[in-house]
Parts: sequence; structure tokens; C-alpha cells
Amino acid sequence: MLMSVRDARARWVSMARAEPLGRVLVYVALVTASACISTLLVAVTALTPPERASLIAVALGAWVLLVALGWTRGTLPLKPLLVAIGITLVLAIGTPSNQSGDVNSYAMYGRIITVHHQNPFASYPMHFEGDPMRRRVGQIWQRTPDIYGLGFTVIMAALAPVIGESAFLVHFAYQLVAVAAVGAMLWLLWRRTRNPAVLAFVGLHPLLAVSVVNGGHPDALVALGVLAGLLLAIERKPVLAGLAFAFAASVNFTALVAAIVLCVWAFRRWSRTEVAKFVAIVGGLGALPYPLMSGWLQNAHEHSGLVSRQSIWNAIGSFVSNADVLRTLASNGTMIIAGALLVVIAIRHTSRGTPELAIAAGLASFLVASSWVMPWYAFTALPLLALRRPNLLSWTVALYSSLVLLGEQYPSLSASTIGSGGHLFLQNLLPIAALACCVIVVVLRPPDVLAGELGEEPVDAAVTAAPRLAASA
Repeated sequence: MLMSVRDARARWVSMARAEPLGRVLVYVALVTASACISTLLVAVTALTPPERASLIAVALGAWVLLVALGWTRGTLPLKPLLVAIGITLVLAIGTPSNQSGDVNSYAMYGRIITVHHQNPFASYPMHFEGDPMRRRVGQIWQRTPDIYGLGFTVIMAALAPVIGESAFLVHFAYQLVAVAAVGAMLWLLWRRTRNPAVLAFVGLHPLLAVSVVNGGHPDALVALGVLAGLLLAIERKPVLAGLAFAFAASVNFTALVAAIVLCVWAFRRWSRTEVAKFVAIVGGLGALPYPLMSGWLQNAHEHSGLVSRQSIWNAIGSFVSNADVLRTLASNGTMIIAGALLVVIAIRHTSRGTPELAIAAGLASFLVASSWVMPWYAFTALPLLALRRPNLLSWTVALYSSLVLLGEQYPSLSASTIGSGGHLFLQNLLPIAALACCVIVVVLRPPDVLAGELGEEPVDAAVTAAPRLAASA
């Protein structure tokens, strides 16, 4: 078996580096990925759910091929790659948020502060019946107060007067925030690695343009803060790293998972004074505001009981008839599974020279164990995973998020709508398989044949070890 895997690798390397075959495959993958993403953004309302799902599947396949070619060949054509990323991002902010209506909730929370002068952490959008923005908020979120951190709540309040009641600006404003964060993130990745394959891993993943930017989600801000904090920590700048992680946590509390993993990694390497500075900044500016925000803790408790259709707890729900029991299982089970995996990560994975894989594993573990799973939640881990040669964890998170996005194209995942096979796969097998892969990576630490040559060197060294081709290849 091992020899067959080695033979397959050798054949792949030979094909990928062959000329002109390798060059042709690169451009085919590049054009296919960007064309599918662009079509989905421009023509989403004219496409049926199966057509949208098919475009995502083809874009995902092209993205996998492009990333694999980039790492095998040592580089990708930089200018065409940047053009493709640029086109998809421009279209992402030039089209309405058809994949998600969350921007309406963001706008409403901002208006609760600036227009109605109420506490968004303790007030429902439905409380403001006469507000025209309230009518655009999704039904499930009519009774859900603000669940975000103080940082993003300030951004929502700042944008509310600019947006007003405009149906266009409510999309465009948050899309601009997301694309600005993505631009900064891609610049940091390029500054760190000078590797086009790294940019392709993040910039042409279908999740970026179709979901994160087009949906105007704050996950782009969280990802930027975590990535910046990681790079600053590698440079041993605890104060600046703490500020970056505190910013990420002030947008969404899940960034605290990343901060905990980094803190354990730093404890093995930094002085106690440096660790104390990092903990004080993240704790004081990132974590402490949450219990001090009136109504937030109660809101978070209620939110933890929500179960999305592609969560592992929804699969378990097919065996649990009582909805209250399922909510309790989901709320407590998420903490138990994610907490146990986080302990293992802290013990076994923070000994690496750099902490990006440990942090990404922590974020992924929380995601796959969560009761409420949306495709854009995985985005925070992608820039971290891009810093290493693709491995089992990288492919798991990247493929899982894309398949969740694929499932989101269907208004229902019932067997009568998408067939018994699609229902079984997207609603039951997919979350279980994703959790199993995370457990394998975190607990078993598989050998190179599974994990993709996880060395201690950062991506800079990994790239120099691969044959370099001209940037225009």
C-alpha cells in the first residue's frame, strides 16, 4: 500500500512538472475556478440550487488542482492569479449578498444603538416593529439579540448612519469591510511567504468570494486579527500580538480559542513576563468585555442551543425526539468535545516551532463540534493553514467548508428535495467525517503519508526546498 502511494506521488510530480502539460493544467484550473465563482456571483438568482451546487463543486475541484500544482511545481503564475482573485473579489462586492442575509441583522443591531438608543445585547430586532430594516432581518434572527463582540458592535453602530435604510448600502458597506480585511490578509501572506500557491489557497477558495466577502461577514476581520497576531507572535512581539488577538476576539469570541492555543505555545518559549503581557491584553481587551456587556451571556447561552442543519448535532438529532434534550446535548456536547480536543492540541501540538497548525486545529475542532455551523465560520483557519504545505487538516477544513457551502445552496436538505443519497451525505455523513478527520489529526497525529509532510519549518523554508520555476510559468 505504501509503495502504491509513493508511486502515485511520483507519477503526480512527474505530470505536474512536465512541460507544457503542467503549465496547461495550471491555466485550466485557474480559469475554471475563477469562471465558476464569477458565474455563481453574477447569475445566482437565475440558477437552480443544483446548478449552484454544481458550480461550487467544479470550482472546488479546480481549486484543489491549482493548489496541488502550485506546491508541486514550486510556484504559480503570479499576475494571472492576482487578476483572477481580483475579478472574483470585485464581483463579490458588486453583487448583492445572495448567499446570506446576515448583513441585515448587522445593520439592525447598529440601528438599535444609533436610532433606537437601546442595548443590542438585550433587545430583539422584532421589538422595533416600525423600523424598515427590521423587516429584512431573517425570521430566525428576529428573536436573537447581538451575539458579536464589542469591537464589531462598534463597527455596526458606526456604519448604521451611513447605511440608513438603503437596501444597497446594507450589502455594500459590509462587503467593503470584508474585502478590505481580505486585502490586508493576502498582503500579509505574500509578505511572509512570497509564494503564489499560498495566495491561491486563500484567494481562490470558493468560500472567500462567494460567502465571506459577498456575504459581508465579520469572519474576514477575525481571520485578519488572528493571522496578524500569529505572525507577530512568531516575531516575538507579545504586546502587538496581544492587541491583534484582542481585536479578533472583540469581533467574535471564538477567536479566544486561537488565543488560548497561542498562549500555551508561547508559554513554552517566551519569558513569563512576555506571556503575562499577552494574557493581560487579550484577557482585558478581548475576553473581559463579554461578561460585562449586559445581556450578552444570556444571549450566548440561548444561541448555543441553536442547531443548524449541517451540524453534527442535527445528525444526532435524528435519534433524539425531544427538542429540549437535543439543545442541551448540543450546548454541552460542543463544549465537551471541543474542550477535550483543545486540551490534546495544547499538549501535543504546541511543541512545533511555529503555532499556525495548532491554532488552526483548535479553530477546526470548535467548528466541527459546534451546534451551529455555517460555511464562512471555517475561514479564520484558512490563512493559517496556507502557511504550511497542504496536509490532512488543510484539506479537511477546506473541503468541509466548501461542502457546507454547497449544501447551503438548497433551501432544504430533506431526502424529498435532494434525494436520499444527498440528504445522507450532507446532513449526516459530512459532519461526522469532518469530526473524525479532526480527531485523527489532533489525537493520532498521522504520519506523512496522511498528513502531507508536516515539517517544523515555516512555509518559507518549505518553498525553498521545492524546485523554483519562473513566476510566469
